[in-house]
Amino acid sequence: MSQTTAATCPHCGNNPTPHLLAWYFESSNVLLTPLRRILMYNPLLGKVKQLLRHLNLSWQIVKILTFLRVIKLQKDPVKCKVRRAQVLWEEAEKRGLDMAEILFLGKPLDIYIAEKKRLVAAHGALEQKIKDKEFKIVFSGLPRPTGYDEKILDVMDDKVFLKKRFLQAGMPVPAGGTARTLRKAKKIFKEIRNSVSEDKGQESKGMPVIVKPRTGSRGRHTTTFVNSDAELEKAYAAAKQLCHWVVVEEQLFGPVYRATLINGKLRGVLRGDPPQMVGDGISSIKALIGIKNSLSHPKVKDIVIDDRMKLFLARQGLSLLSVPAAGQPVCLSEKIGVGYGGSSSEDMDICHPDNKELFEKAAAALGDPIIGFDFIIPDITQSWKGQCCGFIEANSLPFINLHHDPLLGNPRNVAAAVWDMMEEA
Repeated sequence: MSQTTAATCPHCGNNPTPHLLAWYFESSNVLLTPLRRILMYNPLLGKVKQLLRHLNLSWQIVKILTFLRVIKLQKDPVKCKVRRAQVLWEEAEKRGLDMAEILFLGKPLDIYIAEKKRLVAAHGALEQKIKDKEFKIVFSGLPRPTGYDEKILDVMDDKVFLKKRFLQAGMPVPAGGTARTLRKAKKIFKEIRNSVSEDKGQESKGMPVIVKPRTGSRGRHTTTFVNSDAELEKAYAAAKQLCHWVVVEEQLFGPVYRATLINGKLRGVLRGDPPQMVGDGISSIKALIGIKNSLSHPKVKDIVIDDRMKLFLARQGLSLLSVPAAGQPVCLSEKIGVGYGGSSSEDMDICHPDNKELFEKAAAALGDPIIGFDFIIPDITQSWKGQCCGFIEANSLPFINLHHDPLLGNPRNVAAAVWDMMEEA
């Protein structure tokens, strides 16, 4: 296990995580999921859960712990450091909902409460209750209604489970598999490199592969453009730091889209691009980076040249001194978004109807009321049919704020859809 600290780990990027703890929890989660599903979702326990929800026990516990001053309720959305919660909070205030952040011994936990009181109109001695529903909820990350099959939450973030479920449902996914040993990873790598993907509209023989942990998010310890056994060994070792199981699969090309679905309905399609530029036939990659940084949008962070970028370029047969041909696109990192010098665009308005239908069918195949899919496709304005594309990940706790704050395109108020769902439940 590498001794590199998470704070300085180039594989973690801007979102460091403790490697040993991540490996333990992610690996244990995969190993114990079958047993946990048997224990947690039996009929008897289901009835107990129903009773606890009816008693709203979590709300009562919050009241007791607040009284004992073990926890504190923070009621200023500006002080909340989680942007996902902020957009939810802003929408809650518009609707007259009281929302607060729970602090445990002064530390935020990404746990919140929300309360909507039933309005009462007095008419003399009579009181007429307005139709607005009253609810009091405690939730982590994002609120979810009751009454659906919660078992999917245990496995939704598991990339191997997702691929199996989508293959059964006829959804597009990249070819590949999972490995516990380097020997198995090399076997999968060889199979992918020697295969021809006719059903996806292009030949994939000799194409690069991507290597990543079986569970996890934000692209941590993910390596793209893996073309040789030597590169595979390094990529496998990096992924193995965060999970005992490593995914090796074909690399799809195109922007990464985050399709967010609330209660089965598509609410946003955010395009994420890595830091990249287009060659002019004269300037080196290093010079082009300097030019791009000088002209970048204020919300976009500068592209940083580091060892990770040099290795990334080397896997493409390039270096900082390479001079790309005029019009030649050059990608600089596996990481996407403005935090790495990339871009984002809300493309819901231009998303092809076939693609919107595909996302909603995928949500129905999983059955959870809140899902964020990561989907790669070259052209979102054209039907996915005939394009080399696929689902690469599902997120049970998507960052809905991405749709509220795109660099380009029309923002989508996904938080409103979340509260609509909760108020209608």
